Amino acid sequence: MDTAQRLRLYYEACIPMGLLVLGMFHYGFPPFDDTTLTLVPGLLMCIIITYYLYNRLSSNTDDTHVLLGTQTSMYRRRADPGRMWGGMLVPLVMFALNIGDASDEKHSVGLGACGAWVLSVAMAWTFTVRLSGLSSGCSWALCVAGILALALAGPWERGNTGVHVCLVAMSAIAQHMGTQFVVRKLPRSFTLGEAAAIAQGICLALLDLAAQLFTRKQGLVDPQHMCVLVLEAAGVGTALIVCVLYMAPRHSQGVSVKDTVWMCVAAGAGAGFTTSIIAFVLGANPMRWIVLAVLGSQTGRIVLIYWFMLMACATAIYAWCAQTPTSSSKLMLHIKRKSYHILAVLLFAPAYIATPLVLHIGFTIALCVFVCAESVRVLCLNGWGTQMTHFMRRFTDARDVGLVVTAHFYLLVGCAVPVWLDNTRGCVEAALAGVLALGVADTCASLVGLRFGSIKWPATVKTVEGTGAFIASLVVAVECMRWAKGFGYDTAFGYGEMPGYGLVGSFVVCVAMGVLEALTDQNDNLVIPLIMYAAVKTLIHSDTISWISVVVVAAMLAMPLIPHSTLIQLHSVL
Repeated sequence: MDTAQRLRLYYEACIPMGLLVLGMFHYGFPPFDDTTLTLVPGLLMCIIITYYLYNRLSSNTDDTHVLLGTQTSMYRRRADPGRMWGGMLVPLVMFALNIGDASDEKHSVGLGACGAWVLSVAMAWTFTVRLSGLSSGCSWALCVAGILALALAGPWERGNTGVHVCLVAMSAIAQHMGTQFVVRKLPRSFTLGEAAAIAQGICLALLDLAAQLFTRKQGLVDPQHMCVLVLEAAGVGTALIVCVLYMAPRHSQGVSVKDTVWMCVAAGAGAGFTTSIIAFVLGANPMRWIVLAVLGSQTGRIVLIYWFMLMACATAIYAWCAQTPTSSSKLMLHIKRKSYHILAVLLFAPAYIATPLVLHIGFTIALCVFVCAESVRVLCLNGWGTQMTHFMRRFTDARDVGLVVTAHFYLLVGCAVPVWLDNTRGCVEAALAGVLALGVADTCASLVGLRFGSIKWPATVKTVEGTGAFIASLVVAVECMRWAKGFGYDTAFGYGEMPGYGLVGSFVVCVAMGVLEALTDQNDNLVIPLIMYAAVKTLIHSDTISWISVVVVAAMLAMPLIPHSTLIQLHSVL
């Protein structure tokens, strides 16, 4: 690997590592009353950060190790498989989730923010150790030691040591099996880092749902708890639908009555199972709550009408474009792809300003519909698979070469996850991180870079002009949202107060996201929104930590100037 590629990978890693280090030392490990019980996950993350930092500085940055039970050909071929993101992304986001929310008793249902942070560290620790290249016995010993340390000295209630050990061990094993399942069943669709991050997020959601099933709090129907429960239960119901569709008989072409029956049975089973889970946990009718939340206020009804009119116009435009001769140029392909990003801004930003609760529920329903539609496409049910594939391939690029077309999933998930994590707390800059970064900044960067870009970043196809457009447009978009958030904000369901933010922190976040978008080899629709959410929560609350971050990042940028011979000597010592 040449020097330019090595430095690009190193500078890419500086942003998430710097955020996590600054957050842990500024807010605590993370910011809880009893910090002695949260030192262990923080120290384990410091070890993980040190390992990846050294890995990126050394010449051995080709990430030749793959997950046990998989092969290199099963991953999407990119210059960087993204092991660092598999070990850093989810813990960073879970840490940011704790900032400002640790003392809120309303969020103690299920795992809670603190429990999710500890389990994410356990999954990141085992993922990193198992792929570190150590011997089998040594890696297993380190995994067990980390699991026991997190279970015995983590921020748990005292007296349930056995339960904690089982919970941490289950999370570590589940993320390994989940990553392996994603890679094997959906070949060439993900890099290693993307597959690990997706598996870790799904494992956390399932464990949180299981914790709510065992700690039923009937009668507790506040919007924040209900939104999370609806999301997790709908995810399980959607998985059931996919399983039923997978068992359906295959028909190569034409509409089949059997396929239609199977699809109806699958939809009924998934909806019934989802409703049953929510009713069992809360002892309330979830459908009645959802209808009341969406249609019970005038704002919710206006948002639904707005969405319907906008989607009708967009469908008419796309139908007209599909019938007209299209250019095969790269610019036209980018315009087609980025038109969905612009549509996402028009759909989601006004809805969040008006009523975050409706947008939260809408994202949940949209994800379920996307998963079911993609299952029908892959399985070629009811003769729709070929038509859907033909339509989707009009908007794909070199990254969509696997079994699953991930472009639209990443766009939806990138916009939705910050909203789900913010969970109606009212932090507009954090909640709309995906919408602003993907819908506004990434669109401007792509079009400007492709049309006017001439100066390229080292070891990448991204241009400096595109990065400048990304930063400038993101700064403008954040300031517009900051101005607009005071208009028409719906507080009927107890949304939190919207705090003020530092201008220096806002600018640092925008610059960091622009640099990361230019350097990363991972799918930016997934990485950028989550890192921006964490950066907003970490930096934008304080100008002091933002200035400190500038100094820390400058020091990290100077580290590659260390002579390579010194790194070799350090490697021999270690």
